[in-house]
Amino acid sequence: MQADSRELEKWLDEIDAYNATPGEGTTRGVYTKEFFQAREYVRQVMLSLGLRVTEDCVGNLFGEYVGREADAAPVWTGSHIDTVPNGGKYDGLAGVFAGLEAIKMLKAEGIRPKRSISVNVYAGEEMSRYGVCCIGSRALAGRLSENDIRNSRNPEGVSVYEVLEANGFRPCDFNNEFPHKSPLHASIELHIEQNKILEEEHVPVGIVTGICAPTNFVCHVKGVQSHAGGTSMADRKDAYMAAAEISLALERLAQNSTSEYITGTVGTMKLVPGAANVIPGEAEFSIDIRSISASDKNELAEELKREIEEIEKRRGVEVGMVLQNNDRPYVCNARIRNLLHAEAENVGVQVMDLISGPYHDSLMLADLTDVGMMFIPCKDGISHDRAEAIKIEDLALGTTLLASTLQKLAEE
Repeated sequence: MQADSRELEKWLDEIDAYNATPGEGTTRGVYTKEFFQAREYVRQVMLSLGLRVTEDCVGNLFGEYVGREADAAPVWTGSHIDTVPNGGKYDGLAGVFAGLEAIKMLKAEGIRPKRSISVNVYAGEEMSRYGVCCIGSRALAGRLSENDIRNSRNPEGVSVYEVLEANGFRPCDFNNEFPHKSPLHASIELHIEQNKILEEEHVPVGIVTGICAPTNFVCHVKGVQSHAGGTSMADRKDAYMAAAEISLALERLAQNSTSEYITGTVGTMKLVPGAANVIPGEAEFSIDIRSISASDKNELAEELKREIEEIEKRRGVEVGMVLQNNDRPYVCNARIRNLLHAEAENVGVQVMDLISGPYHDSLMLADLTDVGMMFIPCKDGISHDRAEAIKIEDLALGTTLLASTLQKLAEE
């Protein structure tokens, strides 16, 4: 079996028409008009392939190739179709269409496996305007509650619950549908790498050994607002400078960590009052700590809190940190990783092992079943940007390996 690169490219090009920022990258926020248009496009592709199409009350979409033993626990694949603002056209989408092409390949060979294979579109993987990521897969895994979707609101004040109702879904069924209750046999997701390891090593497919998970805080610094010229450097209690020192402490701690893979990021910063001639009295910023090791991640967070205490004393400011979430890292299932290696040899695809720094829907699905992931190269490691690019030949090779592996898993 060989994947059809032209079909993959056609699907990826056509769905990109559902985009709020044409010519300026791809913007398809969850539960927007463009999201629902793209979702309908995928649904029509699923129907054209003869799949049994269903959905749930948060907008996850399932296209099932029914197996010989329809009651056996199924195998899942797929990814997401929402994007960051002005992002790329392959993040998430590559995995959705790789799954659909894999089914098309199996059907073309007359292969109907024992277990059903479902190609899934998970709603809202990206951190959305509603302040929550992985909405669909979190719900499936039981990491999201009805209360969460009632309280998670966009800047206009509309909640996830309300936008779902407005678009014909039944979020009132949330507690009946989630967490997912039927047994699953396995899940495997193809994704672009979002790093440049594969490209630099000239390897077309990566087998993910583990998925890093985030710990997220909102940090608030309270200083003293004052005149930029009238207050001497010695007399200042500058909220921004304290925030900057905390940010640099985070960077240093992450750089000096002995963890196999760990990162620390400040991604947002808001200053009050935000005027050029005023010393900020308040600063609020995000802290994102990720690691393949939960203990390493927690240790870095505790070290940062100790540094913050020293900064508070030295600069005369008050600092508060509110934990938003603390997800668990996942070591990908060894059985699936070994199967991917074996099938790569069978189909003649060169592979290598690597860690996923970004997290994906698969991190949530690991609460439900054994999970594997595979990556294809991303040009220059750039993702979440309009410059995001792949070689369609790499996607075709990854899809061929995905199809072969799905077939084996579905016959177990």
